[in-house]
Amino acid sequence: MASLIGRWQRASAKTGTVDLVAAWQELGRDGAGAIPTRVSRNGVLTIACSDAMRAQQLAAASDDLLDRLRHLTGASLTRLDTVIADHALVMPEQHQPPPAVPPIDVATRQAATEAAAGMSSDIADPDIRDAVARAVAKAIARSWDRQSHG
Repeated sequence: MASLIGRWQRASAKTGTVDLVAAWQELGRDGAGAIPTRVSRNGVLTIACSDAMRAQQLAAASDDLLDRLRHLTGASLTRLDTVIADHALVMPEQHQPPPAVPPIDVATRQAATEAAAGMSSDIADPDIRDAVARAVAKAIARSWDRQSHG
């Protein structure tokens, strides 16, 4: 048992205590859909991929990925090998929520409503006139609000 522990310590000496999974996550979208599973004694990094297409994409970009991982970790990596594994789930893309639109103050909204009512007063159909007035009022209020905050 002691000889096995010694062997694994020597085998992992090239990467030391580097957390390759954390470094892989630093790659962002380039590392999505794959998980590093092991590093051999001679620096071959095995990556478990969610499907064959992802494995092919990573194999094509392996030189760039290895350079980035070497830079992030300082590990002595020589090659990247891919395998297909159902546990390598595709990581969801991180979307940022749209910026919050600040509410328009009451005075600006009231002035825009009055201006829009004057612009749409010649429309005969009352339903269309009201719809146009509401749309124009919103556009005017947003424009005035941007000008005052911009």
